[in-house]
Amino acid sequence: MEATQLRRIESNVSVEELAGWPISGPLNGATHPFPLEIARVAKIEETKGRHDENSGYVRLLGNKRLGLLISRVHATVIRTGNELERLLEAATPLPLKSTLDQAIQGAESGKPPPLQVVFSPKIRRKGATHGITGDIAVFDHSRRVVSIIEVKDGDTFDTKKASGELASMQRSARQLRGKTGYEAAIYFCSFNQSSKDAIVLGAKGRFSPTQVMTGKELCAILRIDYGQFTAKRQSEGVANLTYLIDQLASIPEVTDLFRKKFR
Repeated sequence: MEATQLRRIESNVSVEELAGWPISGPLNGATHPFPLEIARVAKIEETKGRHDENSGYVRLLGNKRLGLLISRVHATVIRTGNELERLLEAATPLPLKSTLDQAIQGAESGKPPPLQVVFSPKIRRKGATHGITGDIAVFDHSRRVVSIIEVKDGDTFDTKKASGELASMQRSARQLRGKTGYEAAIYFCSFNQSSKDAIVLGAKGRFSPTQVMTGKELCAILRIDYGQFTAKRQSEGVANLTYLIDQLASIPEVTDLFRKKFR
């Protein structure tokens, strides 16, 4: 019964309403210029990857140096996804950010700021009870709504992964509802996907269209300039491409194949 009630509550708060939350202080809901110096994406050159011949890429390609290079590329992609939340947190205006304890205390005090955003909200589990986890929790004190937002750099997940994300978010939302008395909502964000239908499909239908959001919508909620944020991340990719080409060119077997292919 509780999960059914939570799903009903989630449909009451649209993404557009989240982006329209008031902000106290000088921002007044305006988009915050993105501090470009922090948008440094993961580098292949700085990623270790595997160093042994047991890498699946070595077996797949039959070349140790090439296999280990592709292993580093794969590890860098994973790092990029892990670092997205850190970049979003750094780019979010300071007046919005809070700790989980402060946000919950604000709900209890009755005199909190209109909006508080908590990154990586966590409360340790007690006994057999799962703790509160998530990427972002948004407390709309003026509307008495708390939302859990899970942020992904990718947009395609297997059924087990998507089901696990849904169950974890629902548990966290229920616990925050119990601690604050607020309505609870969950949102699954595929940051680089602009189509909500594609996000729903990529999550194997575990989230409804009203439970998903795009990166542009998330940036509107966090008052981040989406265009600047994504442009900087993309521009940093040139260094990765250059390094990858340089490394490929240093592998004799690869250069020999290219010469045979294009002569």
